[in-house]
Amino acid sequence: MEKAKAFLELTQGESDRVSSLAFPPHRLGTECSFYEYYSLRGIRVDRIEPGQVFCTFKVPPRLTDREGKLASGAIANLVDEVGGAVVYVEGLPMNVSVDMSISFLSSAKAGDELEIIGRVLGQKGGYSGTSVLVKNKTTGELIAEGRHSLFGKHASKMKNRTGFRHLISFLSEPAPSLASTSVMPSEVSELFCTFKVPPRLTDREGKLAAGAIANLIDAVGAGCVNVGGHPVNVSVDMSISFHSSAKIDDVLEIIGQVLGKKGGYSGTSVLVKNKATGELIAEGRHSLFGKYASKM
Repeated sequence: MEKAKAFLELTQGESDRVSSLAFPPHRLGTECSFYEYYSLRGIRVDRIEPGQVFCTFKVPPRLTDREGKLASGAIANLVDEVGGAVVYVEGLPMNVSVDMSISFLSSAKAGDELEIIGRVLGQKGGYSGTSVLVKNKTTGELIAEGRHSLFGKHASKMKNRTGFRHLISFLSEPAPSLASTSVMPSEVSELFCTFKVPPRLTDREGKLAAGAIANLIDAVGAGCVNVGGHPVNVSVDMSISFHSSAKIDDVLEIIGQVLGKKGGYSGTSVLVKNKATGELIAEGRHSLFGKYASKM
C-alpha cells in the first residue's frame, strides 16, 4: 500500500507549489482552458484535407513521465483533442467523448518531433468515429494508435478550417505542472483514491477534460501494479468509456483494481465516480507490461 501511495502522491513541497498557482477563469465554450493550453501548447497544424488533419508536435519536458518518456496520459490527451477537433464545428459546443481506445506501440522522449494524423472514419447522425495515429516524424515509427468515438447534435463536414486552427493554435505561454490524488487505505490489489476536480484540468466547457480522466486512469492503473525501486510498467493498451461528466470542485472516487496477471503482463480496471452521488463518470481498462510484476 505504501508503495502505491508513494507512486501516486506528490511531496508536500510539490503540492504546495501547485496549490499556490493562480488559474484565471476562462469564458466557457469560447476560450481554451488552462488544461488545453498546457497539453497542446506547441502543436502545429501542417495540412488540412477533407476528413483528415496532419499535425506536428515536439515533445516538451512538461509532458514526460518519471522515466523521461512522453506520458501515456499525454498521448491519450492528444488522441482526445485531435480526434475531437477533426469533427469540431466552430461556434458550436464540443462533441462529447463516448469511447476511446489506444494501443501504445513505442515511446517518445523529450525533443522528439511527432507527426499526428487525425481522420474521420465515419459519421451516422450525431455520432462520429475518428482515428488518430501518433508517429515519430524522423523515423516513421508508430508511437500509438487511437480510436475515438464522439457524439454531438451537429456533425462536422470539415468545411470550417479556421475552427480547427482556433482549437489547436500555436500556444507559447509557459505553464506550471499538474498535481495529484490523495490515496486512502485499501485492500491488496485495489486502490481507493479521492480527487477534487481543480479548475486547471477543465475543458472550455468547464468540465473535467476527457484527457485528464485518461491521465487518472493511466496513473491509477499503473499504481496498482507498481513495484517500488523498479521501472514503471509500460502501457500496452487503454480503453475508456465516458458515462457522465464532472465539474470544478466535484470530489471523485477513483477505484483501481488488478484484474489479472500473466508473466510480465497485468490487466487493471479503473472506475471514476462522483463521490457524493455515486454516479459513474468513466470506466477504463489499462493493460501494462513490466519485467517485475507487483505482488502489492
